[in-house]
Parts: sequence; structure tokens; C-alpha cells
Amino acid sequence: MKKMYLVLLVLVMVSPALGEVTIGTGTVSSGNVYTTGSIYVMSTPAGASAVLDGGLAQLPTPGTFINVPPGQHVVIVTKPGYQSSTTTVNVSIGTTANVLVTLEQVINAGGISVSSTPKGSGLYVDDLYQGITEMIVGNLQPGPHKVTVAEPGYQTSTQTVTVLSGQVIPVSFTLVPENNPPTGDIQVSSTPPGAVVYLDGNYKGFTPPNDHLDIIDLAPGTYTLSLTRLGYLDFSTSVTLPPGKIIPVNATMVPSPVTPTVATAEIVSTPSGAEVYINNAFLGITPFVSQNVTPGTYTIELRLQGYIPFSTSGTVQAGQDVRVIAALTPVATPTPTASLPPLLSILSLCIVALAAHLIFRR
Repeated sequence: MKKMYLVLLVLVMVSPALGEVTIGTGTVSSGNVYTTGSIYVMSTPAGASAVLDGGLAQLPTPGTFINVPPGQHVVIVTKPGYQSSTTTVNVSIGTTANVLVTLEQVINAGGISVSSTPKGSGLYVDDLYQGITEMIVGNLQPGPHKVTVAEPGYQTSTQTVTVLSGQVIPVSFTLVPENNPPTGDIQVSSTPPGAVVYLDGNYKGFTPPNDHLDIIDLAPGTYTLSLTRLGYLDFSTSVTLPPGKIIPVNATMVPSPVTPTVATAEIVSTPSGAEVYINNAFLGITPFVSQNVTPGTYTIELRLQGYIPFSTSGTVQAGQDVRVIAALTPVATPTPTASLPPLLSILSLCIVALAAHLIFRR
């Protein structure tokens, strides 16, 4: 029922009861000269979890991320019983960008099982990264959903898949190799993994374990690639990308001379889309990443409609890289009991009644 690589973790938690919350991340302004901006996040309904740039920071809505570097950033907003929302927002120096989302309630959720050729391609559902194929994505509202599969050297493919209540819909992709494409791709990996990746200051994702982050369909030119990870010095390099080429970049992160005070964590599940509860507080959905885990003892529970809840607990220490992988077990479907046809049932009752009548007459 349970499968995990490490026992558990977790994040800095801020109670929604505190009202609006402000979380700082990025570069601090110098004097009266602003070097960063902010992102204000509000959701309907309120009390959702907002995650910035793949786990760089997290807060309950409404709230404001401050000291955010200029550039493109991604905010994911989640709440139990609602469809997740992902928003790409541009931050300018000295200004506040607004993310205002209305979450759609999920009733009688379904799922999508995605396979592809080649296997292990990047998978996105409604623009939200889900991992790689082969993958089951759960907790989806019945109705149409955009499914995108991408892999360097192949044409990106998108299908609209209609999810049915209580069912997992299979869908397959056969990617077509690109022939003399006008664009190029960058594959980014890091040692250790779990680094947040920016290209020319725009958030692109984070480096996964035993794999690479694919940044595809880039115009030829020179780019600045930056990686950041708590407990390590920032990594930056220049990448010149010609058309039709795939450029691999492996970043060896150098530990920071400052003793780390927090840990990092990643929680993934099969299927994805499970609700993540830390010490009974909802924080997001899988796949879930945090770059700012406070040391301590925690309990984690993953909940997904149609599957048995997964739970574990443990202690996390400063500087640790914690990874939890859960293989969720479907709820057993009751086996229907054999029943007699209506006519036979009536005849059986008549026979029993007749036998009782004869016995009492004696």
C-alpha cells in the first residue's frame, strides 16, 4: 500500500487564520533603489495554498510574495476539492503583479492515464507540470482537459481529453521527430537535483532526480542559465544555442559556506494530483516541492479520491534532501453478490411459506 524512499519532512506552514500573509524571497532592495518586485495572490474561495516557482516559497491566500526578482514566474494555487490553477506572471522592479484566480470545484473526479513514444517525455495537464510519461493524473474535474507531451528533438503534441466521472481515461501520444527545426532545446540537470532553474530570469522549472529539465523550442541565440538551491551557491552560465541543436547543461552546485538552517523536500505520488497534508494542514498537490523545510518532526498524508490514503511520519534535519514517493493503492471495488432472478426469488418465498404452513398445521 505504501512505497517511499525517505520518511518525511516538511514545510514552513502559515495558518490561513492569520489572514493575509506576506512571504519574502529573492533579492533585498538596497536603500531607496528597488531591485525586486512583488506578487499579490488572491483566490476565490480564499484559504488556498499558493506556491511560487516550484516550491521556492509558499503561503495561504490572500497573501503577497515580496522581494521577487524581476522576470517571469509561475504561481500554482490549490485547495482541497477544487481544480488546481497555474498562472505565469511577469514581475517588474518596484511593482506588484496580481494573480487573481477563481478555483473550479471538483465533483466526482476522474483521471487520465498518459503514455507516449518515446517514454519518459514531459507531461503537462492544463499547463500544470505532472512529471513524465507513463503517468496517471488524478483529481480532475469531469470535462475537457488539455494534455501536452514534450520532449527535446520532437514536435510538442497536445490533445484535448474529456474526463469522465470516476473513470481513468487512457490516452497515448506518438511524438514526431523534428526535421531541421528552426529552434533549439536545452537539457538541464544538477548535482544535487532539486535546483530551481531560470532562463534569462524567467522561471522554467526545477531539476528532477535521475533526469533533466527540458527547455524546448527556444529561438537560436545566447541565454543566461541560472540555478538556485537553498544551502548552495547560485550557479550561472551562458549558453549559445544554434538552430536544431540540443545543448546539455549539468550544473555542479557548490555548498554554501553558511551552515544551512532548512532542508529541501519533494513529494510525488502515483497517480499525481493527490492532496498533501502536513500535520493535518493542507499545503498543495503532488508533485510537490519545497525549498524551505523547517527542521522538526512531521506527519504527512496524501489523499486522492478513489485511493487509500497514504501516511507516514518522521524527523527532518537542516541540510537534508528529503524525497517521499508514494504508490497509492486503489480502493477495492466491492464484488457484487450473486442474486436470484426476481421470479425465482418469488417462487422461493412461496415454497418457504407453504412449508411453514404445513408444519404449523401438524
